[in-house]
Amino acid sequence: MVEKLRKDNRPLYLRAEEALRELIQSQYQPGDQLPPEPRLAEMLGISRATLREALRSFEERGLVKRRQGVGTFVTEHADNLVFESGLETLESLEKLAQRKGLQVQDAGLRISEITLDKELAEHLNLPEGTPAVQVVRTKMAGKHPVAYMVDVVPAKYVTLEEMQAGFRGSVLDFLLERGMPALAYAHARLVPMLAGRDMAEALDVSPRTCLLLIEETLFSMDNEPVEFSRNYFLPDFFNFHIIRRIGG
Repeated sequence: MVEKLRKDNRPLYLRAEEALRELIQSQYQPGDQLPPEPRLAEMLGISRATLREALRSFEERGLVKRRQGVGTFVTEHADNLVFESGLETLESLEKLAQRKGLQVQDAGLRISEITLDKELAEHLNLPEGTPAVQVVRTKMAGKHPVAYMVDVVPAKYVTLEEMQAGFRGSVLDFLLERGMPALAYAHARLVPMLAGRDMAEALDVSPRTCLLLIEETLFSMDNEPVEFSRNYFLPDFFNFHIIRRIGG
């Protein structure tokens, strides 16, 4: 573990969080007590100050619970709230949750009319200033924020009133149920990033917590952009994978 941390060029606090997560997943069950901080820091090859920062971040995300004068315990949700998905299939978080027997809810839902700025207009291949409907929300699994999502759909495909009446947590599912326009595929870009102050507040984590951003443009059968989204995922709750085939 120490050797792994030394060879990695990422910031130390990110390496410490990953090492702590791997240790918990491999050696401890929900409800187990972790070793005392001096021993745990020695096991991970980090300072006690770095360990305390990692534990504080984990506690904020509900991954551990610290009891004053007693110790630190792994919480019950450690494995139960991990969403697994192959990125080859385009489906909503709601569908992923259903397969796992879980429920996700929206917090801070905002559905509003906007006009496309230059960047959004480029993603949707429309003139700047084109009217659109924007859907913003934090996705909750139980009491845990797990993702922050922003979707933009041009007004030529949906009105504010239609979205407000028909939205049930997923813009993708809303469009699929309508059936118009017929959807074909999405082009996605995956970007690791650090949470800024606003994003950290929305997800109830510390600023500079590592997030996975998936930027995605949804296309119709006619190859027209129908929707653009930015989805910010907390890596502790998601296990994304992809099948890659040998070229040639």
